[in-house]
Amino acid sequence: MLKLVAQQLRHQMRLISRASDVSYTKATASVTSGVSSSQEQQQSTQPPSIEVNKALEGWPEKLRKAGVGDIDFNLKCLVAHVLGRKFNTVKDYNNLLFTDTQMQNFERLCEARCARMPLQYILGEWDFMDLTLKTSPSVFIPRPETEEFVSKVIEVYRDVKEPIKMLEVGCGSGAMSLAILHALPNVQSTAIERGNAATELARENAKLVGLESRFIVYHHTMEEDKYLPSELANETYDLIIGNPPYVKSEEFPLLQPEVVCYENLNALDGGPDGLRVARLVFNLACKHLRPGGKLWLELGEDHPPLVQTIMDTQYEGRLRYIAGYKDQYKRNRFVEIEKPETAN
Repeated sequence: MLKLVAQQLRHQMRLISRASDVSYTKATASVTSGVSSSQEQQQSTQPPSIEVNKALEGWPEKLRKAGVGDIDFNLKCLVAHVLGRKFNTVKDYNNLLFTDTQMQNFERLCEARCARMPLQYILGEWDFMDLTLKTSPSVFIPRPETEEFVSKVIEVYRDVKEPIKMLEVGCGSGAMSLAILHALPNVQSTAIERGNAATELARENAKLVGLESRFIVYHHTMEEDKYLPSELANETYDLIIGNPPYVKSEEFPLLQPEVVCYENLNALDGGPDGLRVARLVFNLACKHLRPGGKLWLELGEDHPPLVQTIMDTQYEGRLRYIAGYKDQYKRNRFVEIEKPETAN
């Protein structure tokens, strides 16, 4: 079913791209060239020749026709990237100039965005809380709500002085673990990730931000009765976190083209009720969370009440639902679960 939905939406996006005079093939092929040459652009000896304000002409309308939202933000990110500057250093476009090469790269990146390639993949990196991490289509792009989720976990554990052993289930780019490690020096994190490319990216990001000594990631697919790799079979953790796939199968047709056409759908598919993977995490916690330890998950907005019911009816005595927390949009998204001190 998911493959059919994806095929249908990809067909729709091809029509959008043609209507906007955007070639998906050209856009995708040229992004790598544009990104890989960004450092060379900064060192270019070409004299500036094009005003950025003039280079922007026509692109807001093209992006609008392609269905891209928050056009000003998108263009500002692309301009900053091409100029080799941080986003927050570009206050306006006055007195900014492109070289001819930068102008060509800017146009390539705009074409890619018109083809609805996610901005994070075009740039090849993205800020998550206080860290700048590499991104790629092999991993799901962390959303602002995930920053809220991580901030909540950090807030709860900030005053804990004892060493904390943490496990992240499905770490993707490593963003959640690395942000927590950056904020809490007493945490040591282990993670599992089923994607080969994502596993390597998480390791690369750990080195990039200097946290590889406190972060280890295993390539492992979580299964019933084999929740962790054999090396970790007897390990228990003080804290387990995760953002498991939680999109219901019936909701896939409602996803944005950026998600369906470019992102890893396996990182989203939560099955009929959105909790297929979360149930595996519950079972993992029963076995690998120490008594008194906490499980924190980011889920869909209608999941916390269902999770509470599941805890009360299926995990009584083994796991206890503590609370659900709302995100900035007032949606109940984050759940806190505890393993009772009396549990085995």
